[in-house]
Amino acid sequence: MDNIKILFGKKIKELRKKLNYTQAQLAEIVGVDNKHISCIESGKNFPSADLISRLAAAFLVETKDLFEFNYHKNPENLKDEINTMIEKLDNNELMLAYKYIKTFLIK
Repeated sequence: MDNIKILFGKKIKELRKKLNYTQAQLAEIVGVDNKHISCIESGKNFPSADLISRLAAAFLVETKDLFEFNYHKNPENLKDEINTMIEKLDNNELMLAYKYIKTFLIK
């Protein structure tokens, strides 16, 4: 399993790139040296609780979102997890889930 520092760093890099920030821009926004951002993204450093809060604010996400690494799961595990979720839905929730899924999978 990947180290939490590595997974966290990948998440920070992903969110930074999503907003088209450079490391230097993100560093300026959160008030740290851009080398520190580089070390976080590479998994060498782990930020303080205060910096984690500032990163979440910079990305306009909740702090907990910085620790969601589900996209690194094995596809089979993801399918099992999705099936388990679907089994727990009532009819109205199932219809809503179907509509969401269909919206994203239209080609």
